[in-house]
Amino acid sequence: MENMGFRGTSNSNSQKILSRSVSMHNAEEAESFPLYRTPIYTGRSRWKHDHHKNNVEDVLEEEFASNDFEYMECGPSPPSDHAPNLYESFEEFATTELTVQICYETIRLNLLDHLKTSSGRTHYFDDIENKKVIQENLPQFFQGATKFEINICFLWSAFLKRWDLLDGFLALGAQLNYFEPSQGLGPLHLASFSGCIASTQFLITKGADVNACFKCYTPLHCAAFGDSSETAMILLNNGARLSALTANPNMSHESVLHCAVRANAIGCVRLFTAEGADVGQVEHSGMSPIHLAADLGHAQCLGIMLEIKGININARAKGRDMTALHLAAEGGYVECIEMLLGKGADANLRNHRGQTALHLAARAQSLDAVELLLRKGNANPNIADFDKRTPLHAAVGKNAKSHDTIEVLVAWGADVNVKDQYGYTPLHVAALNELSQCVEVLIYHGADVTMKSKFGMTALGIMTRKTPASLAMISQKLDSAITLHHHAESPNREVEMRLDFRCILQHCYPREISFLNTFVDEGQKEILLHPLCSAFLYLKWEKIRKYYIARMFFCFIFVLGLSLYVLTALAHNCYNHGKNMNDTDPDPIELCEKKSMMGHMLRSNPFVIEMQWFVLVGITACEILRKMYGLAGYPSLKQYLSYPENIIEWFVIVSVFVISFVYTGRTYMWQNHIGAFAVLLGWTNLMLMIGQLPIFGSYIAMYTRVLGEFAKLLLAYSCLLIGFGISFCVIFPDSSFFANPFIGLITVLVMMTGEIELGLLVDDEDSPFLLEISAQITFVLFLLFVTVILMNLLVGIAVHDIRGLQKTAGLSKLVRQTKLISYIELALFNDYLPKYLLNLLHWTALVSPKAYRVVLNVKPLNPREKRLPNDILMAAYEIAKKRKQHGHTISPGNNATSFVSKKWINNNSDENSDIVEHSNNCNSMQNMLDRNADQIENLSAQVNELKQAVSNTHRMMEQLLLVVKQQHKTKS
Repeated sequence: MENMGFRGTSNSNSQKILSRSVSMHNAEEAESFPLYRTPIYTGRSRWKHDHHKNNVEDVLEEEFASNDFEYMECGPSPPSDHAPNLYESFEEFATTELTVQICYETIRLNLLDHLKTSSGRTHYFDDIENKKVIQENLPQFFQGATKFEINICFLWSAFLKRWDLLDGFLALGAQLNYFEPSQGLGPLHLASFSGCIASTQFLITKGADVNACFKCYTPLHCAAFGDSSETAMILLNNGARLSALTANPNMSHESVLHCAVRANAIGCVRLFTAEGADVGQVEHSGMSPIHLAADLGHAQCLGIMLEIKGININARAKGRDMTALHLAAEGGYVECIEMLLGKGADANLRNHRGQTALHLAARAQSLDAVELLLRKGNANPNIADFDKRTPLHAAVGKNAKSHDTIEVLVAWGADVNVKDQYGYTPLHVAALNELSQCVEVLIYHGADVTMKSKFGMTALGIMTRKTPASLAMISQKLDSAITLHHHAESPNREVEMRLDFRCILQHCYPREISFLNTFVDEGQKEILLHPLCSAFLYLKWEKIRKYYIARMFFCFIFVLGLSLYVLTALAHNCYNHGKNMNDTDPDPIELCEKKSMMGHMLRSNPFVIEMQWFVLVGITACEILRKMYGLAGYPSLKQYLSYPENIIEWFVIVSVFVISFVYTGRTYMWQNHIGAFAVLLGWTNLMLMIGQLPIFGSYIAMYTRVLGEFAKLLLAYSCLLIGFGISFCVIFPDSSFFANPFIGLITVLVMMTGEIELGLLVDDEDSPFLLEISAQITFVLFLLFVTVILMNLLVGIAVHDIRGLQKTAGLSKLVRQTKLISYIELALFNDYLPKYLLNLLHWTALVSPKAYRVVLNVKPLNPREKRLPNDILMAAYEIAKKRKQHGHTISPGNNATSFVSKKWINNNSDENSDIVEHSNNCNSMQNMLDRNADQIENLSAQVNELKQAVSNTHRMMEQLLLVVKQQHKTKS
């Protein structure tokens, strides 16, 4: 039993070494059998091949999964989520190891195979092992055996510690330097591995070379693999070289100490280090024995080597610049990490990718290793590697301990919102990999769901698609920000409610609305219905509305000035008449209101129009500066032009200079057209601005919704209208209403509204009888198909849309309010303004001018409380009251159907019943934990009191002892 496996080696370690060699062997087989050589079963043979399958669908599915088809071309596939290959910075580097390992089973199998290839008479081995062969009957047993069989049995005897047979085999002609061809092991190698002192001494006395290396290993290497410190000492005493390396050039040139560490041969490691073996000797792959022990997790071997004075504990392995601490952390070997830190290993050193040991321990999901590195090694949890990834990025994984590792890192100060080179935070990574638990833990600890990657993806958008259940945690964060307190100074202990806006403001200063605006952009606008969000929107609008009203007033002055100039200088041609251009202009009596006092004044004083235009230019210059300043707030010109109001405003601005008279001293008729459209668009834009106000927003929304539906309806039935228009042109050729197809189409549109021209049927008395019949039929068809059906359809659609808007009026109002505030903040808070002006804007436009002013105290039951609307106060009070009854903690499962996730869960109630049940279980467990926590706090307080009492008693006892000593001295 002592020779089973590596002596002194744990069973798991031997399995680890064997699995590496097996995996490499399988990889070589996989490379030698490419995919195209895999047999494909078709037809009856395929069906017979799969007859053992119970489900026919499995066979059909495999048939469809074969490669005998062509792909359809339906356009390009959508772009991927640009999910980062998080582990490309943590890739597995296969350490250079010996492909041939020495253990009991491999030696036994190799010798058996060697005997079978020579003669096949394996009974020789059985007889030697069962001790049927002894020194006296050895010649009789092997009478007739070949030289080859005698040599193999000689090796077998050395391997099985049958030292009594060795001299007899030599007498039969066995060769002292014979070795099996697979591993190159001779009799001394096998005796050293087996730990047989007698065999080792006998072979050395017979002249066996203690440094023989027939293929790869020396006897001393074999003694190390077998953890045979006694035979190793004999070899060393007889001249074995401690610095000998393995000789195969295709493998790592390892020292005997490397082999002892690899086999976890504690006795040999202790012997070799005592004999002066270099623990820092680097083999071909760059690993020293210390590195190797840390990499394999052999704590006892590592502890022995660390006792040697003068070693460099922070030495790096070649290639990856890994220290021993890196390697131990990568495997999660806590005992090795503790030893290395105790000897002064630096936990903040980086490897070739800039990773610390904490990166590798976090990726290995070794919670104990992470805690040890942070506590004892003072590891910095915010050190980023060369890809700008911190240990928190590495901790995100599918392991069950991932969320615990994240908790520990955050508790030690890890930044939950740090970005890597792609702009991904740990929350992005967790959401992309659909790790709900990690997502919820990160949100609980303050991860910003609105942060964008370099590809423009927010963590919230990814969560909406991949981990929708985790959105409930956001609602719980908002719920936890509403708490009830009793005012201590109030004589009647009036209830006070505290609204903490930190969860909204902590990541978006000074653009306070950007957090909520992101929810709207990502389709999660229901979050605005939460009382905390509604309260913040109300307070924010109260603060910032003065800027929007001022902008509307300025826009009104600008449009009004443009309208006056167009009416006076262009519409009535008064400027040209004042310049005495009667020879080329139409009759000024018709155009410039001869009998009007204003017209007479304009005709007599054209400088009034000139002054009016220059005032308009001054206002326009201010508008240009405002628009240029607003342009700087957009991330790109494309996004700036995506807003129709920007295009409209620039058209109006440009038209001011196009319709001017300063270039030639007069105006022209073509300027009238531009002026007309400019005035129309200017007033339309002012209407849209008024529609953005919360009080008028619903009406403008109704108008735009109906307008859109009417445009689609008109486009759908345009062919019908064109057909009727051309038909009327043919039937009524003498009518001025249908003089040509374009006027006819306009007349048809007018007739759609109910303005029916019955005179078309009765005025034309000279028309042929048949044409009259055709006209009447066509007219009646138009009444039925267009005026009756089409217009009623349009009215029905409009009523339906308006009712739909009324149902969602509250949410729509909050959405418009959010977008409007976002637009105002975009215009106000730019870095181009002077600092003093920015400070002024901060004080006048922000709900929280200072970062620490984020809490509002209100009295919800006081009727004189007017700082918030009553409906918001009552909704917030209900949430706070429920939380007061169930405790003040957040759990990822609490109230899973509230606000954000309510819609999603209602739509998927069957699929999410388990989630709700799990949430209820989490609630009960959390309540139990809260009660236990309260009990622990009470017990802690009692323990502290007992400690205080004990310390007081101790001081009293000391005082009494001093008094007794003094009395004793006085008596003596």
